[in-house]
Amino acid sequence: MSKTKIINFLVALKHEALPIIDYFELTLNDKKYRNIFSNVEKNIFLIITGIGIQNAKKAVTKLKQLNNNKNDIWVNIGIAGHETFKVGSIYEIKKVIYSNNKNTFFTNSFYNKVPTSTICCVDKEEKKYNNKYLYDMESYGFLEALDSLTIKENIFMFKIVSDNLQFKPKSYKNFAISFISKHIKKIDTILDKYRNKPQDSFYDITLMLNIIKNKYHITFYNKKKLEKILKKILIIKSQKEIKNDVLVSKSLNGLIKKYESYLTKYILKI
Repeated sequence: MSKTKIINFLVALKHEALPIIDYFELTLNDKKYRNIFSNVEKNIFLIITGIGIQNAKKAVTKLKQLNNNKNDIWVNIGIAGHETFKVGSIYEIKKVIYSNNKNTFFTNSFYNKVPTSTICCVDKEEKKYNNKYLYDMESYGFLEALDSLTIKENIFMFKIVSDNLQFKPKSYKNFAISFISKHIKKIDTILDKYRNKPQDSFYDITLMLNIIKNKYHITFYNKKKLEKILKKILIIKSQKEIKNDVLVSKSLNGLIKKYESYLTKYILKI
């Protein structure tokens, strides 16, 4: 039986980490590294990265050395500012930009029933918010480092609004502990949907294609279409469910349309 996928949490500061450490019952992973915590039985690791893009990139590399598995889930949780968003509200980040260049990175493309937003990563604290973006100082570093290590469907980013033009908390430390504690169960529920897929079948597109080929003739065009569909369907459905869908289907076109319709409920258009 396959183990659940490893979750690697990335947080900038200790007070952002504390609610996660408490919720998942994490302990110091190794006395050599005072910033890495884990619960090996639950396959969960957490690293406190420190502030800034370069620290974020180094932290990804360090965790990757501990868990060198392409199917790991990577999760950044933290607080961020916005011009008008309600303080204390949570957003899943789908697009990350950097204030110093035009490069853009994306996280997973699934709609997880949490409001979504774009974040702008800056090198120093932003004083003038643009209403289009949330702001932080690490997000770009996380995604730049992960870009060559995993696919975007394994990357999640959740930001809790800490301040806007009307409000700034007296203590960002107390705010982070309080509101990450409030939202961590919701985040855990979202991640459960993805981490419990067996690793050995998570992207076994070829096997699923062969099952479909055994029932239907597949043209080159439909093969390419099915590869794109199966890549995402295999995140949501098990192999057993897909095999049954193929078995009861009455035509290849009908099967494709069924999955396209199914995915519209989950895929976020960016």
